[in-house]
Amino acid sequence: MAFRESKMAAQQRGSILLMVLVLIIVVSYVLTKFVERANVEIQGEGYYVERARLRLHAWSYLEVVVAVLADVKAIDNAIYAPAQGWGNPLDYAQIEVPEGLNVTIEFIDESAKLSINELDEGSLFLLFDEMGFNLDVSQTLTNTLLDWIDEDDEARIDGAESREYSTTELEMHPSNQPLASLDELSSIIGFRELFFDDDGVPNENFDRLSDVVTHYPVQMMNVNSAEPLALLSLAGLNEIQIETIEEFLAGFDGEPGTDDDNYFANAGELSDVIGETERGVPLSQQISVLTVKVTVQEKGSSYSLIGTLSTGLETSENGETGELEYPFLFLELREEPGMNNASPS
Repeated sequence: MAFRESKMAAQQRGSILLMVLVLIIVVSYVLTKFVERANVEIQGEGYYVERARLRLHAWSYLEVVVAVLADVKAIDNAIYAPAQGWGNPLDYAQIEVPEGLNVTIEFIDESAKLSINELDEGSLFLLFDEMGFNLDVSQTLTNTLLDWIDEDDEARIDGAESREYSTTELEMHPSNQPLASLDELSSIIGFRELFFDDDGVPNENFDRLSDVVTHYPVQMMNVNSAEPLALLSLAGLNEIQIETIEEFLAGFDGEPGTDDDNYFANAGELSDVIGETERGVPLSQQISVLTVKVTVQEKGSSYSLIGTLSTGLETSENGETGELEYPFLFLELREEPGMNNASPS
């Protein structure tokens, strides 16, 4: 009898011990999940705090760039090329970057290109031909692009309007207005196959095209930074003239991007180097539209701010507030696309 009671007591103790162990496991699991969720929330809050802080830095350095460009324009009456001395704006302004913070400033001269929305049929065809496409493909690319941009619904020969798009897998139909971005080309018949990969990512053909055309309203190409393909196909220069231009811009050492680089400041200087050009050639010596990308990095995180500005707006003062406005007109201001901005780099 005593043995049986002892055995039952042992079983009860074993059951209680088992319940305690199960309870410990459950509590440990819940605690682990709580800690994990708390860490995610903390990291999320930290992400937004870091993003706001890095954004403030990026804005500050973008304003430094604008101030430097305004200073150069005040001295030379125009913005021509980085060879004027603004290629490293932080050095120009004698700005010291705080220790631990890395700042990268990149420039894209949009006026080294021509507006794709303003090119006529002949110019587009010649451009695609110079890029290496055969005559039939060049004709199709030209006409599908023009049909996408023009206001009517009448398809050109080898072109495409809404009726033609309805028979394809493409979900978009012609917008019948100027391109708002070169990425919009992915919706146009012919371009999706030739300028983007299977995942819709721009390929080498897109990169070459984006070097010579832009969606911004540029009608005169800056010879100081134009690509050879643009000078050949859109400005009508010959290869000897283009080579002569490259030699002049590279300076005495023959290496572009060095301290002795040259730039053209007027049409007379250009004609002295390459001779007279045909009347109506869309060449300029000034930057009219410039994109600035400021990237700040710190402790493994990075943030990029991209601004595109027109250099044609003079400095003015707001009469109502007395605040000084930006000396250039911002055409577009955007953050680096995607959720990775301000995330660990």
